Amino acid sequence: MKELTGARHFERDGYHVFDWPARRDLFISHLWERFPDLVIGRYLVNTSFDSGSLTLSESEAAAGWHKIGELTHSPKITEFEEIPHDQYDEWLVFEQAVDVQAFETLVNYGGFSPIDFSWEEKLELYWRQVLQLKPLHIIAENDAVYLVTRDASVVARVMKAADL
Repeated sequence: MKELTGARHFERDGYHVFDWPARRDLFISHLWERFPDLVIGRYLVNTSFDSGSLTLSESEAAAGWHKIGELTHSPKITEFEEIPHDQYDEWLVFEQAVDVQAFETLVNYGGFSPIDFSWEEKLELYWRQVLQLKPLHIIAENDAVYLVTRDASVVARVMKAADL
């Protein structure tokens, strides 16, 4: 199991943010392998897949994945292996199916983290969107990995795993 040391932690508006800015060996798949309840039984909305829009295969569409605009919505996740993964990915995680129409992702900006980003206007836009949509989690990977959550049990387990 991948260690989660090297994390930073920040709180804002009821959310806890963890990021691992110096971990080139850590990927979002390591988070959902370590904490499968982040995604199992949840509904995901992909805002970025390899810096673009996730293209669905016929089998994914048949399994209930669908597009709303440029965003890809999952059916209820039963196994984390069914989640497509590349680099520069961002997933909004909800407890129920939600029709997210739009989300201006910032995961593709070099150095972006919900903790700190030098482009203040963009960082505030990010947080306005989060507070409007109220996802349970956001799991993303760019030059680093970040997890945004309002789930107290996840916070406690990540804090312990990250030695915070």
